[in-house]
Amino acid sequence: MAGSLKDQLLKAGVASKKQAKQVELDQRKQKKQKKAPSDQATAQHLEAARLEKIEKDRLLNEQRKKEQDRKAALAEIKQLAQQHQVRLPSQADVRYNFIYDSKVKHIWIDSALQKQLALKQLTLVAVEAKFVLVPTEIAKRIIQRDPLAVVQDEEERKKQIAAEEAEYADYAIPDDLDW
Repeated sequence: MAGSLKDQLLKAGVASKKQAKQVELDQRKQKKQKKAPSDQATAQHLEAARLEKIEKDRLLNEQRKKEQDRKAALAEIKQLAQQHQVRLPSQADVRYNFIYDSKVKHIWIDSALQKQLALKQLTLVAVEAKFVLVPTEIAKRIIQRDPLAVVQDEEERKKQIAAEEAEYADYAIPDDLDW
């Protein structure tokens, strides 16, 4: 009894070659279908990983673009400030105090620059931890790129305080309040 069952059936004449091929084909299809669920799971896993990588790459590219835009804006601010800065006098006699990052800072100016600051012809701008005076028109252009680069003057600060106080104007303070 040498040979496979298929060979034996063909010799006995019970089955034809066509039927044997059909049975082999059916068996291969069944094996493939059994493997298919694992292939589908693998394919789904690969697709999910591919989509996750695409999303991660998109977020990374967005982050890089934001960083490039921020650096470009800082470079523009620096260039505007350098081109249009008003030189501080070497014989300054007035100490001009201002608030920057919740700290009192100062620069030395003369009376002519102090008048221009009071008339809002000049504005103080912070560029790379240095303070420079620029014309107000240039400061407006700098504000468009980064509002935090311009040191706010006292009047703007007063307006902010007034706006905050206006929120509580409807609430009366009781007269009999003891501290």
